[in-house]
Amino acid sequence: MKFLKNTLTSVLLLSTLSNFALGGTFEQDGVKEGNNKISVGLYTTFPDEGDTSMTLYGGIGHFLTDDIELVFDTMINTSNGDTLYYLKPGANYYFMKTPTLTPYVGANIYYFDSTIDNADSSYGNNYHIGAHQFFSENAAVTAEVGMDFFEFDDYLQSYSNIYLTYFF
Repeated sequence: MKFLKNTLTSVLLLSTLSNFALGGTFEQDGVKEGNNKISVGLYTTFPDEGDTSMTLYGGIGHFLTDDIELVFDTMINTSNGDTLYYLKPGANYYFMKTPTLTPYVGANIYYFDSTIDNADSSYGNNYHIGAHQFFSENAAVTAEVGMDFFEFDDYLQSYSNIYLTYFF
């Protein structure tokens, strides 16, 4: 939990400082009703057992309103020869938007399937907070931190993610 607090504080501080540095040069045109987004990146996870791993991440989203986005994320995690496949539908809520910084909170439910011997597919949920720092009208660097829960009640892992996002 201390890791999440430190990471979140750092992300928000850096985003705020860069917002002042970039202010006035353009205004984001991505987070608005009717727009779509695609995101790609690498996840860094910090499981309860202590084995960190890297995960390939891809996501799509559609904005129902200027503040509400429906998302569908996919992830492939390979660690020690084992592979996990995640499907994560969910929603994000955007608040306190500025011309170049748009923070959000969100939740997903997820399904995962595994190539690990004797492991069954399972479900869980995810809660996260993040921010898009726009470097053009439609492109942003996105930082996100969150927590995953296995079968909706057991803590599984926390994570931090930095990825690229394009809005159209």
